[in-house]
Amino acid sequence: MLPTAKRGRLAALSLSLGLLAAPLGASAALQTSVVASGLSAPVAVAQPQPGGALYVVELGGTIKVVAGGVTSTFLSIPVATGGEQGLLGLAFDPGYADPSSPGHRRFFVNYIDPTSRDTIVASYRATSSLLADPASRVEVIRVDQPAGRSNHKAGWIGFKPGDANNLYIATGDGGSGNDPDNFAQNRNVLLGKMLRIDINRDDFAADPLLNYAIPADNPFVGVAGTRAEIWAYGLRNPFRNGFDSVTGNLWIADVGQSAREEINFIAAGSAGGQNFGWRVREGDIATPGVGGALQPGMVDPVLSYGRSFGSTVTGGHVVHSARLEGLDGQYLFADYGSNRIWSMAADGSFQTMASVTNWTAALNAGGAGTLGGIVGFGEGATGELFIVEIGGRVVQVVPEPASVVMMLAGAALLLGWRARAR
Repeated sequence: MLPTAKRGRLAALSLSLGLLAAPLGASAALQTSVVASGLSAPVAVAQPQPGGALYVVELGGTIKVVAGGVTSTFLSIPVATGGEQGLLGLAFDPGYADPSSPGHRRFFVNYIDPTSRDTIVASYRATSSLLADPASRVEVIRVDQPAGRSNHKAGWIGFKPGDANNLYIATGDGGSGNDPDNFAQNRNVLLGKMLRIDINRDDFAADPLLNYAIPADNPFVGVAGTRAEIWAYGLRNPFRNGFDSVTGNLWIADVGQSAREEINFIAAGSAGGQNFGWRVREGDIATPGVGGALQPGMVDPVLSYGRSFGSTVTGGHVVHSARLEGLDGQYLFADYGSNRIWSMAADGSFQTMASVTNWTAALNAGGAGTLGGIVGFGEGATGELFIVEIGGRVVQVVPEPASVVMMLAGAALLLGWRARAR
């Protein structure tokens, strides 16, 4: 043990360096930098390989690739536009970089067809990191959309960590207000749901437009009057969602109607089948005008907030980066309407807005300036954190350089003091 006098000098030195005043994970010094700008209505970003290119989804039907500071076109497809239609989701196959995998160089997109206005999930193959092959298109699944409605198309798609076969697909209730056809509660339609399909088998070989299989452990396999593709239901417009890349827990951010925004949670070990309540419930209350009490089997969100906080939740993901002090291990999300950014405990426990951490001011003070129009978050292959703004930018959150230097210098001095004290 150090003598008392040396312990006192060490504590004073540590305090002057900020090591005792701001321990790791307490108050973070974070910086922001612009990774790409001048984009046309970007809505999502992905990075399938460590240190590799970024792929940015533009609402109008183009995927841009950002590599070495240069932005180019990876793929362009025709899509319906207007309202909440467009190219909405992108997911790279877990076997994308593995030449021995059936998913080698394969990726999936979710978009609204310009002719039928239906939701389509299709796969493509890349010829290189900078270019996809339009001729490689395979239509995987089509979800019928009601005519004349341009909102609530959801769009997120993704793979659970450790599961290379099953693709999850978020669908909205098809549009209009109050889900007039009650699609979200109707288990015989695919709208207002979280779907789960096997993309490496085909149960519909006779139909060239259906190229998937039903996982045998989906919760409604064999249930009369229920589509077996359904994993969970009772959703309004789960536009942005995410799997925890470490635990496999699924976070669903469901955009509300007039009173509540909500975040739902499905634990990694769940067998699925959750009913999140829409249209009976909006967040944790009865849907104004059409709703009622929580019914048997319905699940409340783990977080719900009212209009004093925002009006359109943007789901994010659980941050896993020790370099991002304070955010590491937290679920990060935002609100498109209020331009606020928060994080919350990522253990799936019920939370209130009194228990979340507000990161808005801290991130707005970064080098990228004030953030706004946040429509998505992205997680890099090694835990990088990206923010997507509909106005045309992708921003990365990084540690404050001065903070990192200070911590390293402090650690070196501490080691020196300890060595001399022996």
